[in-house]
Amino acid sequence: MRQKIHLTLLFLFISMQASLAQVLDKKVTMQFQNISLEQALKKIKSSYGVNFSYSPDQVDLSKHVSFQVRNESLGQVLNQLFRSTPITYRAVGNQIVLKSGKSVPKHTAGTRPLQPPVIQTKDSLENTTVNKTDTLNQYVIPVKPLEVAAKDSTQAIKELDNSYSKGLIDLNSIYGQKKDSVAVQSYLNKTQLKQSWKAAKMELEREYKQLRDSIMFAKKYKEADSSTIKYDEDLLIQDDFQFTGIYPLGSHLLTSGLYRNKYSLNLIGGYNGAVSKLEFGIVGNIIRREVQGVQFAGVANIVGEYVRGCQFAGVANITSQEVIGGQFAGIVNVANGAMYGVQGSGVVNVGTEQLDGVQVAGLVNQHSGTVNGGQIGLVNNAHKVNGFQFGLINICDSMHGIPFGLLSICKNGYGRIEAYYSETTRANVLIKSGVKSLYNIFQFGINFNSSYYRWTLGYGLGSTVQMSKNATISFDAILMHINENQAFTDNLNEEIQFRIMLGLNITKRVSIFAGPSINTSFSKYKNPDGTLGSKMIPKKGIIYDHTINGKDGLSIYNPYWLGFNVGLRF
Repeated sequence: MRQKIHLTLLFLFISMQASLAQVLDKKVTMQFQNISLEQALKKIKSSYGVNFSYSPDQVDLSKHVSFQVRNESLGQVLNQLFRSTPITYRAVGNQIVLKSGKSVPKHTAGTRPLQPPVIQTKDSLENTTVNKTDTLNQYVIPVKPLEVAAKDSTQAIKELDNSYSKGLIDLNSIYGQKKDSVAVQSYLNKTQLKQSWKAAKMELEREYKQLRDSIMFAKKYKEADSSTIKYDEDLLIQDDFQFTGIYPLGSHLLTSGLYRNKYSLNLIGGYNGAVSKLEFGIVGNIIRREVQGVQFAGVANIVGEYVRGCQFAGVANITSQEVIGGQFAGIVNVANGAMYGVQGSGVVNVGTEQLDGVQVAGLVNQHSGTVNGGQIGLVNNAHKVNGFQFGLINICDSMHGIPFGLLSICKNGYGRIEAYYSETTRANVLIKSGVKSLYNIFQFGINFNSSYYRWTLGYGLGSTVQMSKNATISFDAILMHINENQAFTDNLNEEIQFRIMLGLNITKRVSIFAGPSINTSFSKYKNPDGTLGSKMIPKKGIIYDHTINGKDGLSIYNPYWLGFNVGLRF
């Protein structure tokens, strides 16, 4: 039995290496001289057809390298390029996904180590190696390895649980002691300590899961000595089909997490190591590793790593890493990694890294990374958008594209306040929000004297063109409702204004603007003297007017006139 297990493990290991070798074992010959990592990857892509996928907000490729290789594997080259950086990578078909992490996964293809590249700062012109030293070692919380001495599987799991609990207690104790010691130091050091504490907890949890899976693997094959089974993170037992009523009542019982199944059917709730083709669950599906195929769940799909395919759920789809394909849920989709494809939900979509595709939600789209594509929902929020946002409210930090909505707020976009005079309302305030190519306009104006007052409230859209460093020209269209000597006039009494404004900077934050406007009005409002239309319309400026007979028997006064605006823009 021991020999069969060893042969099976060897076969799985060779199979995984062979699939990985499709891209990482490509032979590479090239020379780099003081270029950025981003330029180096572009050269690899153009020369060898390898695609690199990453989020610029998460992965820093600005460091410069000088590097020379001849007929070496791509895996060895990437290991050396990323050796002094916090960048990790994963090979997916002919694509390599880059992420920010602690270390680079080792690729053993090739027979000899490469000369390490020279890492340089952006402003450096000399090939000098930068040796990074950790100045915050005093804030790093160590993780002691978990130890299990028992050979019986049941006892080993109990011993492992006790060791894990003690490890957590020790971590919390160390954190508390160090926290007290830095209480009077800077906020940055406190933050570093908290991050170190979280990293230590995650490392302890990862080791716990690995050891537990190792013990469960041994128990499955009735191995007498569990210490002889070394856990391999990529090791899963291949199977064609599994059925579960509710975990662990299924074909693989407690060891379900150690299997990669082609097909999985779960009556209520199932748990798998991975699924490679199709999974269906009436209530829910939980996957410890990845899904490559399609998942259907009446309630929820939860995946511990990545998805290559599509998820469909009545309530929620949640993944811990990237999704290449799509997520479709009745209520919420969550992708805690890069998303390449479509997120569609009835209520909320959530993304954390780069999105190459579209989010479509009935209510809210939230993305804390870069959106290369678009968001469609009532409320859209993203860190950076290269594309569009379409919704009632659009919010982002920066936008290279166009937001379509009632209100668009861009932190690094276009936001202005204007105070100006016009021929109809003498005092006006106008707020512009969005981006230069398309912004929302909110308008308030008033005419006031001792016997009568009129005020307007309006909304519009506009666009500004930068003519020179200190000059702009803007094109605005505004619809205003005119209220006649009362809080709100119920009758149709509207003004539509199209204006062209030339702006000149006075200071860095203040400019003066002026320009003509063409105006029209549609009004059923009847003045005390029996005439139609608002009295604030300048009679001398009217170039054409006529009366429209409405279907309800009421007439609509429709004049056209030329106007002029002048004011300050902040």
